[in-house]
Amino acid sequence: MRLTLDTSKLDDYRTFLRIKRLPNYRFIGRVAEFPDEYAHMVTGSDVRAKLPDYQPSEFLFDYQKDIARMAVVKNKYAIFADCGLGKTLMFLDWAKYVLSVLPDDRRILMVSPLMVVDQTAEECERWYGDTLPLDVVKAADLADWTAGRTGKARLGITNFEALREDVPQGCLAGMIVDESSMLKSHYGAWGREILRLGRGLRWKLAGTGTPAPNDRIEYANHAVFLDAEPNVNAFLARYFVNRGEKANRWEIKPHAIEPFYRGLSHWSIFLTNPATYGWRDHSTDIPPIDVHIEHVPLTDDQIAAIQNETGQLFATHAGGIGTRSRLGQIAKGTCRGEAIDTRKPNYIRRMAERWPEEQTIIWCLYNAEQDQIAATFGEAAASMDGQTPYDQRKKQIADFKAGRVRTLITKPRILGFGLNLQCATRQIFSGLQDSYEQYYQAVKRSNRVGSTRKLNVHIPVTDAERPMIETVLDKADRVQADAEAQERIFKEHAYGW
Repeated sequence: MRLTLDTSKLDDYRTFLRIKRLPNYRFIGRVAEFPDEYAHMVTGSDVRAKLPDYQPSEFLFDYQKDIARMAVVKNKYAIFADCGLGKTLMFLDWAKYVLSVLPDDRRILMVSPLMVVDQTAEECERWYGDTLPLDVVKAADLADWTAGRTGKARLGITNFEALREDVPQGCLAGMIVDESSMLKSHYGAWGREILRLGRGLRWKLAGTGTPAPNDRIEYANHAVFLDAEPNVNAFLARYFVNRGEKANRWEIKPHAIEPFYRGLSHWSIFLTNPATYGWRDHSTDIPPIDVHIEHVPLTDDQIAAIQNETGQLFATHAGGIGTRSRLGQIAKGTCRGEAIDTRKPNYIRRMAERWPEEQTIIWCLYNAEQDQIAATFGEAAASMDGQTPYDQRKKQIADFKAGRVRTLITKPRILGFGLNLQCATRQIFSGLQDSYEQYYQAVKRSNRVGSTRKLNVHIPVTDAERPMIETVLDKADRVQADAEAQERIFKEHAYGW
């Protein structure tokens, strides 16, 4: 919609102020432009275009139906929804509608973490059956699939590692990026290829768990993918100021919090509690999480290594990235590449033996640490690392879900995103370092809609790691209040809720 304002009229000044409160608008001289969907908020008249004939699947929750409908209306949309709220079904319902309005020779590609691909295919088969055929596309076949030379279905799913420069846009008319926090590194290879393949497409959808409030720049990459901003720098310049520091360099401008979320509400939804928007709060059905911090004494070798590293008797603060990494490895039994004595692997083994009837995921940070813990457990646990072949990973997950394996040792970057592992009612973090997102995503593998038993999270910690772990847990304490504020702003300014 376009309005020409008369700067000499008080009523037009009031109109100007209403326009400034919209999630999306621009001024060219005295002419204001904004989407038709917001006309009723400015003029009182409703000139919105007719909504598409989208009929949501009956098995969706109320909020899933409404969010999928909004994604259809917007064409390009981001779903920042908490872990376990069912983003996959929203993706698939959106794709089903989009395919119904696309020409028969056009396709949609969904990109997911490697270990989530088969899970998504299983959910698609379970809920949609023959009404939504899905091709699981291997890396070697992806270029031919996007070009339309292979494949039986018009919806395909592949993993991030399959994205290469030789994959053409070809027959693509739409893209879905699952766990789109992978876009966070906007100069990374995966991010570049996703932006290239998605350039010019009308239909695009992204989804991830709600970003940490102190990581708002993550939204910049989504804004570029969804064509809400021409580039990352344009987004940053709109809302942030560059402090020139290495850490926390980009700081949101004073008084820009509300305009920031108001702008995002035009092309995304932020969801941690459906009841905030008036939907039924299905998250109240999720059992609680109990966190247990347990002290593990340092060995003489570790105490000596800490003194050599920091010049202090105890690690009283985390220090820089390099120091934090070295202290973390010392706590796990490695000092500058050399093995040193540590009590942690045996402590973790004895800990897991306390609940022999329950299933446990043990989260590690480093390769040497994981190897040592795996050796301590022997055949009593399965270990999955970056070198584990894909077929073996699938078997380990299947065995774990079926209860044939009771303890699984891995890392958050391998299994910490997207998978449903509610079978585990115990988790042990061998260590935490810096990333609240990794910690939270890992925990939510076992605490989601559909979980029936309380999740116990155990964090065995040495004095060397305590400052780092306290930092992560402090972030966790702050997130809830910030998330509630973010949802409140979205509710006030988002169209259609």
